[in-house]
Amino acid sequence: MSILGYVKYWDDESEEFIFKWHMNLKDKKILITGASKGIGRATAIAFAKEGCSVAINFKSDAKAAKEVLDECNQYSKGNVLLRANVSDEKEVSEMCKKVKREFSHLDILINNAGIFDENDNPTNVQAFENVFRNNFLSAVMVTKHSLPLMQEGKIVNISSIHGRLGHGRPTAAAYSAFKAALENWTKNLAKDLAPKILVNAIAPGRVATSMWGNPNTKEQKELGQVHLIKRMIQSEEIANAIVFLAKNDAVCGEVLTIDGGMSLVTLG
Repeated sequence: MSILGYVKYWDDESEEFIFKWHMNLKDKKILITGASKGIGRATAIAFAKEGCSVAINFKSDAKAAKEVLDECNQYSKGNVLLRANVSDEKEVSEMCKKVKREFSHLDILINNAGIFDENDNPTNVQAFENVFRNNFLSAVMVTKHSLPLMQEGKIVNISSIHGRLGHGRPTAAAYSAFKAALENWTKNLAKDLAPKILVNAIAPGRVATSMWGNPNTKEQKELGQVHLIKRMIQSEEIANAIVFLAKNDAVCGEVLTIDGGMSLVTLG
């Protein structure tokens, strides 16, 4: 293992300072929700390239999930598929039992699963309930059932630039509201679990995924004009940032913005 550096923290149980080395991620056990496509897919492959054993959660697209598994298997061993609707706590509980049987423990959890409701608007209660369960409560439930498997490690939640104060749009009111809730929850969870488990989030701008209709090159350029970089962000760029947070032992309770400068455009 290659050593990247170390951090020092006070351990209440031993009443002494602990020096914790940054190691590479080889042989770490990781669960990624919504990993059959988009950011989840890219993240699963990125961690497999680091030598991790990846639990690939998916809801319905078994073919796409199998393709992710096959690619992950080119880089690491012990990867598994886990079908579960993470908005259903019973299915979440069963999924985590399978993780325990396959891995015995977890080192890293990535709460990535989420939806966009096409009927989203400021007063559509049904859309709010749908987005709440899929984009916010799902992360809470997966974390609840994963924590007994984690002695120490990292949790990364996937938020959105839409969750920032003043961002979003009326046709993404519920989406924006619950991404904001996810960021607040991330910070409170970080306070609760540090220093053994470090919790952070990432807030992407427009990423070229199925949520944007899998845009072609021309569409990506057009949709990317809201960014200073004048292009859409690629899933692999978000995945690399997630790997960074998994490796780093000094980042805690942060929301890492990767929006191509979109914030500067919309707030400028």
